[in-house]
Amino acid sequence: MADEINAIEIYYQTQISALEIRITILLTTLVLMSIVLVIIFFQYKKNRRSRIHNHQKIEEQQRSNDQIMQMLEQKKREVEQQSLELHETSTELKWQTENALRLYDEVEQQRKEMTDSILYAKRIQTILLPEKAFVNEILNDYFVLFQPRDIVSGDFYWISAKKEKTLVAVADCTGHGVPGAFMSIMGINFLNTIVQNENLHADIILNQMREQVINSLKQTGKVLENKDGMDMAFCIIDWENAKIEYAGANIPLILLRSTPESPHELIEIRADRMPIGIYELAARPFTRHTIPIIPGDSIYMFSDGYCDQFGGPDLKKFKKKNLTRLLSEIHVYNMTEQRKRLKRNLDKWRGELPQVDDILMLGIKI
Repeated sequence: MADEINAIEIYYQTQISALEIRITILLTTLVLMSIVLVIIFFQYKKNRRSRIHNHQKIEEQQRSNDQIMQMLEQKKREVEQQSLELHETSTELKWQTENALRLYDEVEQQRKEMTDSILYAKRIQTILLPEKAFVNEILNDYFVLFQPRDIVSGDFYWISAKKEKTLVAVADCTGHGVPGAFMSIMGINFLNTIVQNENLHADIILNQMREQVINSLKQTGKVLENKDGMDMAFCIIDWENAKIEYAGANIPLILLRSTPESPHELIEIRADRMPIGIYELAARPFTRHTIPIIPGDSIYMFSDGYCDQFGGPDLKKFKKKNLTRLLSEIHVYNMTEQRKRLKRNLDKWRGELPQVDDILMLGIKI
């Protein structure tokens, strides 16, 4: 009986132990499942937040992409507009360039025609000036320094012979270039006509020149009327009687003489301070000067172009006093050498500066 009871107790204890083990296993499983569920839950929340964040980022990226696309589209429209404007500008520039080239060709053609006309005028003016062969026949030692500022000149010189006398004129017409050239041609023609008269005196020739200029230009002396005309030095060299008759309209006569007492004597015969043309003193006759000459004398007549040339270290005019000083230094040389020295001095003084006026100087050795 007791054995049976013990066996029953052992059996129940065994069942209880097995039950406890199953309960323990069950609880452990529940705990593990709970832990797994918690982990799954948190992982789910984490994944959900990540998906939400990623979705937000995707939306932001999409918005950014949309903005970029809008900007690109705007830029595309701007580029297309600029391209259209550039095309229109290019077309306009092309038209302007073609038009400019056409105008340039027209201007160049007109310039060529004008230059050709001026060159032809120069040939006419050159023909009217004294021929070198003729001058060499009547003057033994002389020079002409003639340097127009433009193609043609408003300065001119004129030389003729009448019996035993040589007639010489140096003139500076109003203006230079083409207007001055027209005046010079008119002046040469007037002189050629006037010297046909028998009564040849320097002052009378200038008086008649003034009358011819005033009549030809229809000058009356009214206000605002043109005052065109010319300055002139006119000499009649009387070789037989060893004297010079001179009259001047604003251009003096310079005589340099070398004697034992005075090796560099300079004599200036002043001109009348009035032009050949209309003037307030046009009724007053020009003055006649008679100057005795001796062999070796040098006479000079010149327009104001040499004196008025700018240059030197201070960029000033050369001035008349410097020119007469230079002539005093070089008058002992022959006229060919004097011309070389005058030209060399002018080029050195002027340097790179432009020539401001026509330049004319005539020298004669007696």
